[in-house]
Amino acid sequence: MYIHEYQAKKLLQHHGLAFPQGIAAATGEEAEAAVDSIQSKFWVVKAQIAAGDRERYGGIKKVRSKQEAGSIARSLLGSNLVTSQTGELGLPVKKVYVEQGCDVKKELYLAILVDRSAEVLKYLVASTGGTGIEERDVKEIVDVSVKLGQAPSADELQSLVEALNLEKELADQFQKICLQLYQALIDNDALLIELNPLALTSDGQLTALDVKLEIDDNALFRHEEFNELLDEIRDPNRVFRAQAGYNFVRLSGDIGLVVGGAGLALATMDAVKLHGGEPANFLDLPPVATRADVIDAVKKILEQPTLSCLLVNIIGGGLARCDTVAEGLITVFRENAIQCPIVVRFEGTAKDHAVVLMRNAKLPFMPARDMKDAVDRAIRISQGQ
Repeated sequence: MYIHEYQAKKLLQHHGLAFPQGIAAATGEEAEAAVDSIQSKFWVVKAQIAAGDRERYGGIKKVRSKQEAGSIARSLLGSNLVTSQTGELGLPVKKVYVEQGCDVKKELYLAILVDRSAEVLKYLVASTGGTGIEERDVKEIVDVSVKLGQAPSADELQSLVEALNLEKELADQFQKICLQLYQALIDNDALLIELNPLALTSDGQLTALDVKLEIDDNALFRHEEFNELLDEIRDPNRVFRAQAGYNFVRLSGDIGLVVGGAGLALATMDAVKLHGGEPANFLDLPPVATRADVIDAVKKILEQPTLSCLLVNIIGGGLARCDTVAEGLITVFRENAIQCPIVVRFEGTAKDHAVVLMRNAKLPFMPARDMKDAVDRAIRISQGQ
């Protein structure tokens, strides 16, 4: 779970990290008032979405008056910002962050993350930060591993300082920030905290101009204080299993996909794209999905106004048997919610029973022999054939 920049900075302030003064605003008037409250030569208005690369795509703007801040805020608020990290639909901008401008001498990069494959924490540093860090040569980024459950040692911190070739005064500041990030990661069950850029300002201070913070979804039950954050970052185009029992991402196509399992869901999307179709969504019905989960997920797919058909691709197993999915489809059909053709491919547990249930319910559907046949039928429908 990625949270907004202003939320991340608020969390990290409790661990002693310092940031430029900033105020979140939900209207143009609030953005103008924020400028009045923050003394600065200039200000920065930032769209608040749970994704990076905002500056390159117009989501971060420098302003020199409250009128300009209000104008930029109004243009961003209510829009969907599309960046290299959002997908083609973008993410809705519900708030902007008006922040004090800084005179920057140099930009660094610093991150701490959990490397589950190696069962360690890793610090990542680079002597140049800012936009496009993901596109840099891997040789430009130095990483230092730290054992899980142990704060970084003096030698490990020193190796980070040497990688950046920092002078003594800056080295002390930097090492303190590294320790603060470690404690913040542990206390908040975070998977990643990224300061990019970590700026050296004209007065010789290190301060983070932007923050990315990812919290482990599996640890949310330990953090009731994050409920408010969840409410603010919910995106109508995305649903997470922790919220609804399935994963869902809305896309811009017209073929609605009802698929069990993330691997099969991705393979179905690839097959649709390969043969000239466009998926309307990603849906991962887990093995423990219930009939209620299926009903809710199908209704979510049917909200897409350009839907041409539903492609159901289920391999029954666990609790998500084929007849469980069939019962969900029948319930939605009886509520007159399905107004498009349905192509169904069932394999595995209770596949024959599922087909009988749908026929007895007079649910109009086209049975497919296999996955290729199902994809071909859906694409022909999509293309009006």
